[in-house]
Amino acid sequence: MKHQAYYNRALTSRDPRYARIFEKLGYSTANLVAEGGTTDIQALRDLYEQALGKKPFNGWDAATLNAKIAEKRAEG
Repeated sequence: MKHQAYYNRALTSRDPRYARIFEKLGYSTANLVAEGGTTDIQALRDLYEQALGKKPFNGWDAATLNAKIAEKRAEG
């Protein structure tokens, strides 16, 4: 998700109204990852590096990394 200063500023605010609103939306931390949508991206990057022997592009999401790892495994 694109960096959004308003949300980050609101989440770091001490005003409890922001916390209640964002918790209802599914955002409980400043990283803005909705509940149930978390993945261990660092583990996937490490797995990619082991499988392909090179570092992955940092802009790739978990689905892209999984697809590339599966493609490499299918090749043999």
